[in-house]
Amino acid sequence: MSYPTLEDPAFDRAITLRDAYRIMERFASAYLARGDTLVSDFLYAYAGECIGGGVTDPVAIGDFLDAADQTLNPKE
Repeated sequence: MSYPTLEDPAFDRAITLRDAYRIMERFASAYLARGDTLVSDFLYAYAGECIGGGVTDPVAIGDFLDAADQTLNPKE
């Protein structure tokens, strides 16, 4: 299975800092709701950026894009 990286075209969208904050809040909340690990582990082991545009947990990219979509395109 191939995972997107931070170089994926889905990351080319320009947003406001307000939206970026709301996306990160939703992204972190969804992660913490699963009960996987502590916040410190989240920041390093889940969302940390690696060389080449990847992140330490490749699933995090898709989770972030899902949070962005839910934040920027809320269902009416």
